[in-house]
Amino acid sequence: MTVSQSTDLRIRPARPGDVPEIVDLVQAAYRGEGGWTTEAHLVRGARTHADEVRGMLADDAVALLAAEAVTELERPSDSPEGGIVGCCYTRQEPPDVNGLVQAELGLFAVHPSAQSRGLGGRLLESQAELLTAAGVDVLMIRVLQSRPELHAWYERHGFVRTGTAVPFPGDPSWLTVEGLGMDVMERPLRRV
Repeated sequence: MTVSQSTDLRIRPARPGDVPEIVDLVQAAYRGEGGWTTEAHLVRGARTHADEVRGMLADDAVALLAAEAVTELERPSDSPEGGIVGCCYTRQEPPDVNGLVQAELGLFAVHPSAQSRGLGGRLLESQAELLTAAGVDVLMIRVLQSRPELHAWYERHGFVRTGTAVPFPGDPSWLTVEGLGMDVMERPLRRV
């Protein structure tokens, strides 16, 4: 897949027909080689699968966005029907006891050949705008420990570390570093 330096994107809700392309994209970004977001050295196994993505699309609390290259030259050569170069989902939670609404950010991926061009930031800001309009107060993400470059990227985009860590949510046998967990980071979207 090759993406031009001046990629024009259309960020839109993902559709059922996007599922195979999203699965391939996420696998390339998280478990492939060549991109700075790969976790292949820390985690084995598939990052997602088609049933999980279809489940997200069927869940009313989830907003799954796809970033699609809009010109033919910017579409991946291995995907003539698509051109999805990024995706991310948010799952909105019900208000907590104080009335605060939180959403979790996840499945956030940009194809390795399109990384480091601002596409991830554009995708993140699109989600943040949607969530703010929907009344969400805080955006939360869990970031794999031992990834200081990812922590720094999220900090540059308004996230702060909460000091909370949670266990790795997948099969612990997939970890190449025993006991590796996830650090919780949050970004306020509205004045809390």
